[in-house]
Amino acid sequence: MIRKVLMRIKQYLYLFVGVDFIFALAAGSAVNMKHINIRPISMFAVFLMLYPMLTGMAVEKVKTAGKNFRLIIATHFLAFFVASGTAFLISRTILAGEPDLALAMVLVGAIPCSNMLIGWTGIADASVEDAIVIAVSGLLLLPVLSPLLVRINGGTIIPIPTLRLAGHLLLYILIPLVLGYFTRNKIIASKGKNYFMELKKIFPGVSATGILIIIFFSVAKVAPIILHKPILFFIVAFALLCYYLIQFGIALIAAKLLRFPYEQAIILLLGATASSQAISLAIAATMFSSLTVFALSFKPMLQVFFILAVIYGMGPWLKHFWGYTSLAHEQPIRKFK
Repeated sequence: MIRKVLMRIKQYLYLFVGVDFIFALAAGSAVNMKHINIRPISMFAVFLMLYPMLTGMAVEKVKTAGKNFRLIIATHFLAFFVASGTAFLISRTILAGEPDLALAMVLVGAIPCSNMLIGWTGIADASVEDAIVIAVSGLLLLPVLSPLLVRINGGTIIPIPTLRLAGHLLLYILIPLVLGYFTRNKIIASKGKNYFMELKKIFPGVSATGILIIIFFSVAKVAPIILHKPILFFIVAFALLCYYLIQFGIALIAAKLLRFPYEQAIILLLGATASSQAISLAIAATMFSSLTVFALSFKPMLQVFFILAVIYGMGPWLKHFWGYTSLAHEQPIRKFK
């Protein structure tokens, strides 16, 4: 029963987030949660998010997987530096005058996608091996680059404790990563790889449960503010949509200029556009205001819809754009000039 529920949460995360968001608003308007300390709950939810996620990530595959350094460097450059620039622009224009919401956008730009890149890459018929390398190396770069980017882009909005932020990122990434590595090896050694691969199917559902917990308590805490000023919904949604469209356009042009084939170009596009839901929420929930978490709680819904639209809605056009065609009932054929 629990397994089925977790699988459903993974499959329909965007719907669960929407329902969770509505329930949080209702609960927060009925019960005053303004003075409740939700940090212990957030810490538990953070571990619930990141430990299963990093247990399922085969870090050791980096040794043999993907040797396209041009793709790796380009993806990280767009995902960290260009994305931070886009987020800075939006935080100072669309979100000007709303410091907590602007900070959320800064976090979106400074904390790129991680393990979900691997899953989306597989769905898009792209190079999973390269995606693994980019996802793992991106995780290791987060504690170094993200605090600096948040400090540079968000330091004029509110004071940013850079060392504390770096410490939180190290705590949230390295500890679950190490624990996940040993947990994975222990399960495989005692139960076998097939058992682990079956168990791995519920990991995203467990991580998503942590996301739902953080969203519920954080949104409920600021529900009176949100309901009093409903325009915040539209401002945040518009800001995030602009961010995705700008990053999508930049990545599309960059992939064409760099002459990446479709299997690699789609990784650049997904890596540059998507950002980590779990890690950005973890940082916001334990370091910044509930309004910042509120802004980030939109992201799972919009990001999933946007990425699915790119993969399924624009997939045929993107394959043609990058010189990759597929005839009906035949294997994909790549065109080289």
